[in-house]
Amino acid sequence: MTRALDGAFAAARKYLPPIHWALVAISAVVLFLYVRLVAVTARLSTKGSASWPDLPAPSVIALWHRDAPSLLVAFAKRRPPGRTTIMIARDPRGDYLALLCRLVGLGVVRGDSEKGGWEALRQLAHELNAGASVLLTADGGGPARVARAGAIALASAADVPLVPLTADCHPAIEERHKWDAARNPVPFCSLLIKTGPARRLNFLQDLTSFEEARAWLEKTLNTLPG
Repeated sequence: MTRALDGAFAAARKYLPPIHWALVAISAVVLFLYVRLVAVTARLSTKGSASWPDLPAPSVIALWHRDAPSLLVAFAKRRPPGRTTIMIARDPRGDYLALLCRLVGLGVVRGDSEKGGWEALRQLAHELNAGASVLLTADGGGPARVARAGAIALASAADVPLVPLTADCHPAIEERHKWDAARNPVPFCSLLIKTGPARRLNFLQDLTSFEEARAWLEKTLNTLPG
């Protein structure tokens, strides 16, 4: 079903733009109402070095892609006091996800590892310099649970703390067919946010220090299960 919907959105954006954007608006509003319903009924708890939503700001908050739906509900339930920005892919599905995130209260920058990624990171660096925090999925477009360069490069270049975070929910609708096996919260679920120790990376001068930071992030996220 997910692949069919992605195909339908891609075809509509290419050949029938007015229909595509109407579907984007409808999908985003329906999902927003669902997120609000889950947020109102969910029980939220936090563990770790910091309690949600009281995280260092500005900072780069890194999580696995599978945890993004749970964190979105947590954000809708308890919003951090400052501005928070997220990067959303430029694919057709990203159109309605970007609108959904804006409705929830997140700032949005469009880009991904395949298209516009480094330009998006530059925009996110400006957000950090302006005092906002940034949410990034550490494993990007896959493979799952393998940290990529984006969060490390951004936190190092902007000289802000990197905060590892996991988010999970029980019960959940798990999309096992997807590369990230995303878990989607349901009404009256329990949400658990765990945070690892914030780390300043300063300026990483060589590949060895960069790889050490990447390995630290990956290990930390994989040892902070929801």
